Amino acid sequence: MFAITAILVSCDKSEKQDEEPAKVLESTDYSGALTVNASSGTFTTDSIKVSFTATEKTDSASITLFQVKFTPRMPVTLDVTVPGIVVTKTEKGAVLTCERVVPLAMGGEFPNYTVNGFEGEIVDDELTFSLNFGSTPTSYQGKAL
Repeated sequence: MFAITAILVSCDKSEKQDEEPAKVLESTDYSGALTVNASSGTFTTDSIKVSFTATEKTDSASITLFQVKFTPRMPVTLDVTVPGIVVTKTEKGAVLTCERVVPLAMGGEFPNYTVNGFEGEIVDDELTFSLNFGSTPTSYQGKAL
């Protein structure tokens, strides 16, 4: 009887451990700092909202950056979506990668700003990532809302 109880308790503990990363990978909104290293200098904007949207299987996701400018002289703000991000679950959350993908903005593709070298992670309530929009290095660090 004791052995059966021990097995049931250990199974229950295992299931809870398996569930933790799934909570981290739910679709979540973040707020944080976006830093762009443009040829004209480094440009940081605080309070940028980013939406992480996981697929049903949580093995891929998209990230949408809301109301961003990539230089202080940029006349408009854009919502930019980076699709096709590969999600690899870890003990602490997830690693996010994408070698190359065309971002979406204003209802279409922006091939001149193809995203390359996307690397990021989600740990607890924090999302961090870096990528190049075309040849422009860009990074983000935010906390869940």
